[in-house]
Amino acid sequence: MVQQKVRKRRSKRKAPWIVGLLFVAFLGAAWWLWNGIYNVSPRLDYLLIEKNERQLKFLSGETLHVSPHEPVKILKVATNIFFNRGVRLSAIGFDVNALLYERVTFARLLPERDIFKQYRIRVAVMHYDIEIGHLDIVLEPQVEDWLDKANKIIDDGRRLNLLEKALTLAPNDMRIKDRLVQEYRHQKKWKKAASLLEEIVSEGPDQQVLYDLLKIYEAMPDREGVVSTLKRIIKLNPDDLEMRLKLASILESSGRITGAIGEYEELVKRMAMEDRLPVYKTLGYLYTEVGQIKKAIENYLKALEMDKNDPNLYYNLSYLYEKTGRRERADFFLAKAVSIKSDDLESRLKLAERLIQKGRYRDAEKYISQVLKRNPNSVEALLLRLKITERRKDKKAQKKVYKKILALDPKNDTVIYNLGVLEYETGNLEASRGYLEKFAKTHPKDYGTRAFLFDIYKRLKKDDLAYKEARQLIRLRPKDPGLYGFVFDYLSSRNNHKELIDVMQRGLRSNPKSIPLMEYLIVSFLKTGREDLAIEQMKKILALRPKDTDLMLKMARLQEKKDRIDDAIGTYEKILSLSHSHKVAKSEYLRLLGLLAERQEKEGNYKEALKTYQKILEISPGNEKAGEAYLRLRLKVIPGD
Repeated sequence: MVQQKVRKRRSKRKAPWIVGLLFVAFLGAAWWLWNGIYNVSPRLDYLLIEKNERQLKFLSGETLHVSPHEPVKILKVATNIFFNRGVRLSAIGFDVNALLYERVTFARLLPERDIFKQYRIRVAVMHYDIEIGHLDIVLEPQVEDWLDKANKIIDDGRRLNLLEKALTLAPNDMRIKDRLVQEYRHQKKWKKAASLLEEIVSEGPDQQVLYDLLKIYEAMPDREGVVSTLKRIIKLNPDDLEMRLKLASILESSGRITGAIGEYEELVKRMAMEDRLPVYKTLGYLYTEVGQIKKAIENYLKALEMDKNDPNLYYNLSYLYEKTGRRERADFFLAKAVSIKSDDLESRLKLAERLIQKGRYRDAEKYISQVLKRNPNSVEALLLRLKITERRKDKKAQKKVYKKILALDPKNDTVIYNLGVLEYETGNLEASRGYLEKFAKTHPKDYGTRAFLFDIYKRLKKDDLAYKEARQLIRLRPKDPGLYGFVFDYLSSRNNHKELIDVMQRGLRSNPKSIPLMEYLIVSFLKTGREDLAIEQMKKILALRPKDTDLMLKMARLQEKKDRIDDAIGTYEKILSLSHSHKVAKSEYLRLLGLLAERQEKEGNYKEALKTYQKILEISPGNEKAGEAYLRLRLKVIPGD
């Protein structure tokens, strides 16, 4: 009984508390509902988006990058608004709300857009008409999209344009770069391919890329590009013997001998012993080219240890030892070379030529004979034999060899000319004439040939032919004075002064101060009665030779003949001014003065006659005739005296 009463009293005490708690809960729920519905500061907390089966959370103002073919769905729009009452999504140009219901690609949502352009779309989160946040969506194609479309394009130009555009939008993507390089190579646009590969390599050396770049430069071809690429490959892999050999070969072929030697030397260090032979030979050649004879010999000797049957090694060593003055060693290696290749005519000719250079004509003749025995028509062997005959000055043997060569090559002008000269030098003028006339037909302006023919014709007394050659020689060298004398003699003997005058006048145009030509003209002018022209030529000679009294005397007489007395007197005066005791000039001068005075007196010109007689008396005071005439005229001129 007691226990029951106690329990009843405790139950009554809990009731007020329960009621109070329920009241408080009611007030809290009401407050929460009120804030959810009537909040004055709505806020976007985040957007939860599914992209490629991944859930991504974006805050307001962030950017979502998406491909046109990637499925996207908006899973949740989280705001501080109760049950997102009044919240909606807004975007210009496409139905953004479709993303709330299913996974959709933007290629479906934007069917009219070029999906290979970049677009920026702003998705605004609106609370009624107020924006409470936004998400920027950048719509851009992915690398796979570009590559997939490129592979579907048939036209080369369009495909290349698409790939280049893709690279501008994704400049660091290696997949696009690789595909673009392939396209450049396919379309043989080597420079663009090389430029792109160089760009890739600059970002970080890659051996495979360098190999690709090497193929491009080889295809262009671009030797400098090949060299640069090979050096980079070798730097990455110093033991790449194939690339090092290729670099050395290119440097050698481009004339960069020092660089090639360096690469070959490095190559031979890394090669197996049995593979070194061709490199030793090459180094021997290159060291020879740069004048490092000692190193050239060292390498050729190393090569010889590996190959004792290569005659070229013996030839090269012979040449090098000859350069160093070691004649015995040189002869030893030459003998070895010939003993190996007994049927090598070319090598024998080379050996013979070297022996000729050394003056060992007998040994050289032995090899020349061996060549001619196998090949009697070897012009090269005959020419070497000719060298020997020339150095021995054996003209008879020279002619014999030349005739053999001419029989093999009848149109060989050099042989024809040389035979003509040899026959001339040995006195066989008729034979020489035949060869030289033949040569002159094909070389009409060869002065030396015509000079030989001119001399031959003169010596054979064929003056008509000699004259024709002389005229040809004058046309070729009008300044050569030695020919005009023969022309003068030839034309004078035929009294052909008209042609003679023409030749000499032409000659004077090229030799305006040639006194012999002027003298030839004087003779021709006198022969043709053109004495005035002869006098003019005499004056020209005297301008060059002003003390030639003999010529002055001739000119004075010619002037007197032409009745140019005053001129003649003046000429005699010049003679006497140079030679006071010149008897002929003095006598002729006095005679002409007397004639002049008599003429003046007859013409009544007494004063002038008086002066002339006075001049005679000054030179010859005892001249009675002049003295009497002077006194007579003096009385007439000065009656009162």
